Amino acid sequence: MGLPVDRIGVNLFPTQAHDPALPGDVEGALSACGLPPGALELEITENAAFNFGEPSPPLQKLHDMGVKLAFDDFGTGYASLNYLAHFPVSRIKVDRCFVAKIADGTNDATVVRSLIATAHNLGLKVIAEGVETEAQAAFLLQEGCEEAQGFLYSKPLPESEFEQYVRAASAPGRSEVHRAASVS
Repeated sequence: MGLPVDRIGVNLFPTQAHDPALPGDVEGALSACGLPPGALELEITENAAFNFGEPSPPLQKLHDMGVKLAFDDFGTGYASLNYLAHFPVSRIKVDRCFVAKIADGTNDATVVRSLIATAHNLGLKVIAEGVETEAQAAFLLQEGCEEAQGFLYSKPLPESEFEQYVRAASAPGRSEVHRAASVS
């Protein structure tokens, strides 16, 4: 459709991360869509990654191909900071359970602030999930969070409305915090 696409995030099931056919399947899908590997970001929960011990060979091969990897729902699992530093991820997605109360002066604000700082110190980008208010968005922007997604920006959209949303979102003058939408 000629729409501008910086990145498409796709959730992986833990079993998919071990599937030796995954890199070939991804390579075929990228080729069929005409997308470069860097436009795809595969999301895996930190618990699923933690259970691997080491990045699975299929995930490592995808990383080596240029496909981005992200920890989804970050902060809710048990991965150590050492693991975060050595797993080949380019982004963490801060879980909505922390974002919900960041503007209320709770400890969640401290946790989110710390997650953002830690990610940046490791050279990782951050996206916050579940942003529903301007106050949450302002806090995240002030703390240097690069992206946010949630109902403040858009509910999940049917495919028929997604094209219109992307065209409007790519118009000049958008917020400094990139806004993410998902297709339902």
